[in-house]
Parts: sequence; C-alpha cells; structure tokens
Amino acid sequence: EKLKKQMSANSTRLPLNIECFMEDRDVSGDMQRSQMEQICYDTFSRVERTLRAILHNA
Repeated sequence: EKLKKQMSANSTRLPLNIECFMEDRDVSGDMQRSQMEQICYDTFSRVERTLRAILHNA
C-alpha cells in the first residue's frame, strides 16, 4: 500500500520491502511505476470492464 501511494506521486524507482512474505522470509527490492502498471494491467482491465457493465446496466 505504501509503495502504491509513493508511485502515485513519483515515477522513479522506489524501494519495495515485504516483511514475512512467505515462511517468515522478508523480501526487498525496487520497482518502477511502469513495472507495477504492467503487472496489474489484467486486473485493472477486468475491474474497468466490470464497472462499465454496471454503469451501462444501471
């Protein structure tokens, strides 16, 4: 959530830290906004289609 908010205001590489990701292991790295958008594209598209259908049928 914190990374998402930072990316909304900034398009540079930002640190990514997830504590206890799997089997109590921590994960760290960095990510750019464009990478996050690419990873989330399919989900965003499904949400958009669903919302458009709801508005159309309302």
